[in-house]
Amino acid sequence: MDLNILKKYNIEDIENPLPEEAFELLPCQKKFKLKPEDEISLDSIFSAILDRIEPSQEQLRNLKFQVPAKDLLNDKQAIIFEEQLYISKLKDNGCKLNEDSKIFLESELEELGDFKLKVEESYDGYVVYGKSKMLKGKGKYNCGHSVRGKYDDKLNLICEKRKEYDFVENAKIEKTLDARIIEDKLITKREIKINNDNQRFKAVINVKGRDDVFILDGGVLLLMRYLIINNFRGDFHYFSMNLIGKIIRCQLTIREERKQIKMFHRNFKYAIHVTNTQYFNNYPQEVSETYYTANGKMILHYWHNFNYLIHETKGFTPKEETIVPKLELMWRSHNQLLDQYRLKKKLTYENAMDYFEKHPELSDFLHDYVLNVLKYKPRNILEFSVRYFQKFKKPTKRH
Repeated sequence: MDLNILKKYNIEDIENPLPEEAFELLPCQKKFKLKPEDEISLDSIFSAILDRIEPSQEQLRNLKFQVPAKDLLNDKQAIIFEEQLYISKLKDNGCKLNEDSKIFLESELEELGDFKLKVEESYDGYVVYGKSKMLKGKGKYNCGHSVRGKYDDKLNLICEKRKEYDFVENAKIEKTLDARIIEDKLITKREIKINNDNQRFKAVINVKGRDDVFILDGGVLLLMRYLIINNFRGDFHYFSMNLIGKIIRCQLTIREERKQIKMFHRNFKYAIHVTNTQYFNNYPQEVSETYYTANGKMILHYWHNFNYLIHETKGFTPKEETIVPKLELMWRSHNQLLDQYRLKKKLTYENAMDYFEKHPELSDFLHDYVLNVLKYKPRNILEFSVRYFQKFKKPTKRH
């Protein structure tokens, strides 16, 4: 047996061309051969391709964008907004809220007040302002709420104060909640005021080492807009606190399916549906539903078991037309003015007839104009009259 077949080969021997490849080949006949010592990664391949496609730094420096840099919003600037919303009440019942395609007409809603929401940027996060005001008891009383909160860049609570006021059986009730996080401690202060009676409560909760998201009502509105802008779909869990000081586990659900909503004269075909679920004794219960546009603008919001709506579109309000009586009728009620009117009218008629007698050609001219109007019956009398009289314009002399 020939044992030379099993002899070892070196790398240098592989690089030497074989005898049959010693002669020169045409370019189309040459084959690309990868040497063992070559190391080609995907990054190097893509970078070599993109070098020929991507513009150079000089081209980018001289490129003029159509959009100013100040109009290019980043993630933080995208959720800075201001909205003017309206509060209405369903006249009949809440059955329309259970329909798949929600259509609301002006005759079905009664506007009660407005709701203003504003988010501003601070050096370390966001500041949320909210205020609502609505009529109650056939317009006798005012009720509403106000919110002012501050959150960091990751939407963690720094501080928030919420206040609600209402009238129940001729008694004014005010509820206030002040919550802030200081040195890993949640400090809450509550106050309930009924007329002149005050009740104050304070609680301190240690939140050190907890990664749970804790936000109040102002932060919930900020959070929903943030999730929609970032195309979040699914369930988002967080904790909140109501005005009576109870901590509630909540869940925001943003569905992939789009909805159709028609508010008065506006039609929204691709509204994003968001539901807010709260857990009472580990039992889930949907408490509210909200509909947004793709850019995070609120369209509709309502609470279950309540016939109140918050909506973006305002109903049509007809303008008050002031009825101005004819001047002739006003003159008739005053003898001196009536005499002046008759005198002026008589003089105007006499002057017109006297002018036509001195210029008889105008009678034929106006007679032809009236016949043309009756013949062609134009829709726009003014345009027809201008074109008709322009025909009799003297041509300008050209030098």
